Amino acid sequence: MVKRGMPGGAQTADQRNDVDGHSAAPGRVGTPGGSPPPIIEGTDSAAELPWREAAPPLRGDPDETGKAMTEASERRADTTRHRLIAAASRQFSRRSYSMVSLDDILAEAGLTKGAMYFHFPSKQALALAIIDDLIEMSRAAVTELLARKMSGLESLIDLVHLLAVQETQHEVAQAGVRLIETVDNTTALPPSMWQSWIELVTTLIQRAVADGDVVDHHDPEDIAKMLVALWVGTRRISDLDQPEHYLDNLQKAWILALPSFTNPDRIDYFTQFIKRRHALA
Repeated sequence: MVKRGMPGGAQTADQRNDVDGHSAAPGRVGTPGGSPPPIIEGTDSAAELPWREAAPPLRGDPDETGKAMTEASERRADTTRHRLIAAASRQFSRRSYSMVSLDDILAEAGLTKGAMYFHFPSKQALALAIIDDLIEMSRAAVTELLARKMSGLESLIDLVHLLAVQETQHEVAQAGVRLIETVDNTTALPPSMWQSWIELVTTLIQRAVADGDVVDHHDPEDIAKMLVALWVGTRRISDLDQPEHYLDNLQKAWILALPSFTNPDRIDYFTQFIKRRHALA
C-alpha cells in the first residue's frame, strides 16, 4: 500500500494552509480550526451547509469540544480524499494513465495541489489507491456471493459476471481495471493480487469437484489459472464502454471453456446457467 502524504511527514505551505483543498481567501468565513469551508455546489443558504452541522459546540466540556473539532476535521479530510478519488476515476476511466495529468484531476475535483499532496504524494499513488478500491469492491462481491450458498461453479460464474457488470457501470471499477492494464508492469502493484484471485478460483473449483460439477482428473489450480487468464484476456480485448460486447465475449468464452473441465453430464445445465446469467446482466 502506498504511504499517504509527503515523505518524512513534511508538508508544504500550501498543504498546511489548504488541508481541505481550498486556500484561504479574503472575506471567506472559515470553519473552526482556521480551515475555510469547502465549496458545495447547489447550496442556497447557510442552513444547507453541512459544515454548520459539523461545527464543534461553542460551550460545554473542553474535551467534548476538542473531540467535535477532530471529528469535523476528519470528515473534511475524508470528503477531500473522496473527491480526489472520484475525479481521478472519471479521468482514468476515459483516458490512459499517461494521458491524464495532475492538473486534469485537480481541475475535475476543484482542488489544489496542496490538498492532493496531503493525501497522495503523486499521481501514481492516487492511481494505486483506485486499484485498492477496486480490490475492496471485488472482495465485497466475493463475500456477498459466498453467503448465497450456491454450488462452487455457479458461484464462480456468477462472480465473474457480477465483476464484469461492476467494471462497466462504476467509474472507480472501470478506472481500476484500466489502470491495472496500464501500470501493471511499471509500478509496484501488490505481487499477491493475481495470486489471490487464482487461490479464490482454485477454492471454488475444488468445491465444484466435490459437487460433481467438475471432473477430478485436472489440478484445480491449473483450471483456476486458465479461467483467470481467460477472464483477464476477454476483458482486455473488449471495450468496457460497450457492455453488451464485453458480456457477449465473456459468455462465449465460458461456453467454449466448459467442456475442458466440466462433468459432461452437467455441461448443458451450466451452458443454460451462463445464458441466464448473461441475460440478467
